[in-house]
Amino acid sequence: MNGRRNRRMIWLAVASGLATVGLVWLAVQAWNDLPEWALAAAGSPLAMRCLAAIIVGIVALFAIVALLVRVRPRSPAAGPRRLHADQGGTAAIEMAFVAPLALMIFLVMLQAAILFNANMVVHYAAFAMARVAIVTVPLEIDEELHNLVYNPEVASNPASIKMELVRRAAVLALMPISARLSAAAGGTDQGGATVQTQTQGAFQRLGAKDRPWIRRVQPQYDYTNGKITVQAGEIPVTQIEIAQPDHWREGNRDTACPYRHTLRGDWELDAGDWNYYTVCPYYPDRMDYWYWEDLKLRLTYQFLLEVPYASRFLGQQVQVPGLEGNQYATEIRAVVILSNEGGPELRPKDM
Repeated sequence: MNGRRNRRMIWLAVASGLATVGLVWLAVQAWNDLPEWALAAAGSPLAMRCLAAIIVGIVALFAIVALLVRVRPRSPAAGPRRLHADQGGTAAIEMAFVAPLALMIFLVMLQAAILFNANMVVHYAAFAMARVAIVTVPLEIDEELHNLVYNPEVASNPASIKMELVRRAAVLALMPISARLSAAAGGTDQGGATVQTQTQGAFQRLGAKDRPWIRRVQPQYDYTNGKITVQAGEIPVTQIEIAQPDHWREGNRDTACPYRHTLRGDWELDAGDWNYYTVCPYYPDRMDYWYWEDLKLRLTYQFLLEVPYASRFLGQQVQVPGLEGNQYATEIRAVVILSNEGGPELRPKDM
């Protein structure tokens, strides 16, 4: 009997080993096919902390289960010794003491898993907003001409329309992981009603049925597009930043153009021929990006943690308009670099 059970255990161990090897092989193959933003998200410090919390939680739960499992004698002693050998009441008491701890560990693991998923979505949103940036920066919108963006360090500058379009792209991509603001609880409309109406209109024009998730568009958009209050003051939930042009860091920026080796220019039609004329790459209040120059953007998102009790272990206390009481949020950051578009290769060079 013991030999048969040992053989079963050996086969079970072999099957488990083969399954583990197969899962590792599939993970390696999937890892090689992941896009760059997904690789950056999976290897980020926040993702590593989430995975560490999940692994530690699993080990702790197994340790708790091992402590609760008792090896009982097959043939309990008769008489008074049998009474002392019965440990059923002791196990029940131990379970009552350990259950809250096990529940807390499970909630932390659950919140860490949700945070890991949110980190992946934030990195995808950063990639999506960068894709919008490389086609928005070359546009001419009011005073922000071709490849020009208002410098946010100049206090007299108006808000950049181009960067607002880029930010809205990030907001739309972040909606699936957004918290929901309740208008009944005092939440203010941050544009979600307009987005929800346009979404419903798009489905109606396509002849598609109204989807239940459309009702979540307004409250989720309002949170992602709004602001929260932290100890340092009020901050936007979704914030984007674009790095200054690389050639700005090559010397003192002034109208004398000290860095002439980075002169850029434009194709102009002159007497029927396309000629390339160089210009000084400097504007006092606008950042000018060279053709094919890398655009470096950073996305910062305040992810609201909503798992009870576990949220305070993984976030900082915040106040959210439209939600009652104190909440907890974690700041997630992602940086994406893509090459600017709109260069001379997109323009005709012959008639």
